[in-house]
Amino acid sequence: MAFAGIHPDLVFDLGFHRGEDTGYYLALGRRVVAVDANAELIMAGHQRFAAAIEAHRLILVHAAVVGSSQRDADQVLWFYPHPTHSEWGTVDLRWVRRNAEAHGLPHSDPVRVPTLSLMEMVVSYGCPGFLKIDIEGSDEVVLADLAQLEVRPTTVSWETGKESLRHVLRQHRRMEDLGYGRFRVVQQAFLCKTPPAPCPDGSQWFFEDGCSGPLPELSPLAWESRRLVVWRYRLLFLAYALVGPRSWFRALARHRFPLMAAVPLWVQGWAAGHQFPLPGWVDSHALLTDPHRGSGARGAAVTRSEARWPGRGSEADSAMGGGLATSGLE
Repeated sequence: MAFAGIHPDLVFDLGFHRGEDTGYYLALGRRVVAVDANAELIMAGHQRFAAAIEAHRLILVHAAVVGSSQRDADQVLWFYPHPTHSEWGTVDLRWVRRNAEAHGLPHSDPVRVPTLSLMEMVVSYGCPGFLKIDIEGSDEVVLADLAQLEVRPTTVSWETGKESLRHVLRQHRRMEDLGYGRFRVVQQAFLCKTPPAPCPDGSQWFFEDGCSGPLPELSPLAWESRRLVVWRYRLLFLAYALVGPRSWFRALARHRFPLMAAVPLWVQGWAAGHQFPLPGWVDSHALLTDPHRGSGARGAAVTRSEARWPGRGSEADSAMGGGLATSGLE
């Protein structure tokens, strides 16, 4: 399914990390704009994907993706990296406190990073066929910015979080209001065990630990109505309460008396050995079914603009050397 104004082969990877997803998208022949607030991860990405960058198939951006209103107010923000879990880096103090309280793993001292909005990316590169969002606490503000676009990505993936069922249900309701009529809940635990994906060149892509899994259009999971997905999340949040990071079950597993901790530790070991999420964590996928619903007024001049890709005969031929692509990496 393709709609006018969308670039089906273009992917925005918001939350690049180590390129676990970007590598997969490139292997499938997609063009990728990948963003991460961690400068060390971006520099490592330049080394890992040097050939794709040279071939103008990948643009790496060092920035923290925020909502348009915050971008207007803050050109830079404090980013809190994590010393042992680099995927937990965030600009959201609520997530910093959550990780310290729920896991006993505090973040490192903050560093200042430039900010970037989804709107700016669409102006520069056009509207992607697929938008992946995994930016630790800022997913919802990026989803909200979709309302400003006249042309929206065909598929969207985002991390829903475990903090608030009300927020998760609101996210899906807003997406439905924007024309996304079909959804799915995608378990993220053990995705590295997914069967390898065939690539156009005849090779196979083996999914890496920490990846988001197959592209939505290639996923074997069925699309579902929002109503059904709502019930899945209600059950999932019940599981979060019973065995999630802040549950009595996890607290008991950390009990100072080994006898008290024995049963929950055995259950956790059994679940890990059998690749059973306990309860794991999930992303949501959304499929655009009504591209004319909820059209954004500000988006008319944006998504139909002369957005160019580096190497295609425009002023953007400065390739990786200018504009958004080198924010914070001079």
